[in-house]
Amino acid sequence: MDPLRLLRECYSQNQIQNVVIQPDAIVFPFGFQCASNVRLRVSRRSNSPTTRFTSKVKNQHLKLDQILFFVQKCKESQESLISDQKEYGKYVKQAIKEKIERVPRPDFKDLWEFATGRITHSERVDLTSVDGSTVPVQMEGEDGTITEMMETTTIMANDDGIRATTMDAMDATTIHEEAFKKYGRREKERDFEEDEDDAIKVVPYATRNASLKRKKDFTLALEKVDPSLVFRSSTNGSGGRRGANHRLTTSEKPKELVEAEKIVERGQRRNRYQEKVEEQTFWKERVGSDFNDLFGGDFGDGAGGGFDPNASFLAQPAKKQRTAAEEAAFLASEREEKLREEKMALAQQQQQQQQQHQKHSKSTTTTRGAAGASSSLAKKQQQKPIKRHGTPLILVPAGLNAKVVLNMFNAKNFLEKEKFEPWQDIQKEAVKNKTKKPTHSSLLRTYKRDQPVKYEITDQVPKIGEDWKRVVAVFVHGAKWQFKDWPKHIFPGAATGDLVDTFAKIRGFYAKFEQDQTPDVVKTWNVKLLTFRRNQRHGDKAVCSEFWDELDRALALKRSHLLY
Repeated sequence: MDPLRLLRECYSQNQIQNVVIQPDAIVFPFGFQCASNVRLRVSRRSNSPTTRFTSKVKNQHLKLDQILFFVQKCKESQESLISDQKEYGKYVKQAIKEKIERVPRPDFKDLWEFATGRITHSERVDLTSVDGSTVPVQMEGEDGTITEMMETTTIMANDDGIRATTMDAMDATTIHEEAFKKYGRREKERDFEEDEDDAIKVVPYATRNASLKRKKDFTLALEKVDPSLVFRSSTNGSGGRRGANHRLTTSEKPKELVEAEKIVERGQRRNRYQEKVEEQTFWKERVGSDFNDLFGGDFGDGAGGGFDPNASFLAQPAKKQRTAAEEAAFLASEREEKLREEKMALAQQQQQQQQQHQKHSKSTTTTRGAAGASSSLAKKQQQKPIKRHGTPLILVPAGLNAKVVLNMFNAKNFLEKEKFEPWQDIQKEAVKNKTKKPTHSSLLRTYKRDQPVKYEITDQVPKIGEDWKRVVAVFVHGAKWQFKDWPKHIFPGAATGDLVDTFAKIRGFYAKFEQDQTPDVVKTWNVKLLTFRRNQRHGDKAVCSEFWDELDRALALKRSHLLY
């Protein structure tokens, strides 16, 4: 019995979910294709029976239990198994648990449409294969007795080549229907056949690749198009023909046919474009205005956009992922390039100001009124550099919990020497030495400075109003109550958790480890995230540079008078 036909009929009768896949057999429900007190069994002891459905993966034949299990799970999921990744994961786990081979995912759509009867024919079914064309079936009664089904052959009348192979338990009407279908298909093929000598004989192959790889003879096809292309001898009996498979010699063949055969023998394909200009015109018509961006100057040489239309995208090398050290070096080079551009822009601006000043000094005026005096005073005030005074102050959290990354134990060493060390390790050393945690400290900044610049750091809320003017940055730990003691007249809303005005005046930072999640409340604040790696220290320098660059940018926008 054909296993694919058995599967399709079981689905059409809505009995597919009642089929049980046991370790030693596939058991169909009672009354299916047999009497009501008998059911069919397909043995799985020695090896699971195969079918004629070939997979797209390695052209292997799928097994009956493999297809049956897939169809059952696909129907349970209402076809979402074909496209849904979650359902596919469930299917894989269940297949592993039941010890059943999985159907390759590229075959899902074709197999489902063929098994459910949506399509009557499929190119994946190898009709020429003997393997998987039939499967031995057993009959099991209600009392548990198992009998082997004997194969019988029925020959239809008026048909020499049609034979219907079935089992004793199959209905006779099913046998006749199958035979009549084959007989009708055979008669239809006979109607389209031509004379035996003139017909082009087509050999059926299982797959498309097998058909393309087989040897081909285009002699008969060329004769159908133009008989003058094929040489026929006049001395071949009464008909004057040498036969349909006669091959011409090189001297007998036309010039075009000889050139075509040479190309096939060399294994070369015809070039779609005979000249480079035609290829360029072809791509210009389809790409449009983006042609120059893709192909650049000389077409096809990889210049400009670097796009080669004849290259396979599969052969392109994958982009190499940068390591953490390479990423840090890349970021450092970008910062140096940015600093170099800023210096060049500042030098150009100063040069323009000097040129304008020289022009104004050389120009002579006959009268000097009050308007001229006021304008020169305004220019002097603009050119006058800002007098900076005051030491910048940085606030860090005072808490000692797992969420805090920087506090008074390790903040100074990180900002001054660009080296991060967990504060828990430093606290253990302090306990051994019987030293307390400092509440106020100072550090010298050397990053991007010719001379060391003094900064102060503390975890205490300033008590004097003048000290609040020196606060330039604050490290938050993710709780609103951190700002409850801040002065309301300077930071309105800070005590109640409204920190929009607070982070507009002071630059906020949030330090965390790479594996930790950012709190939802921090995502709503205007703060800069500084991400550390818990067990790798080669990226600490990049994080420290990121902090100082962001702080310099914020202070430059506010035109701060502090010595930063």
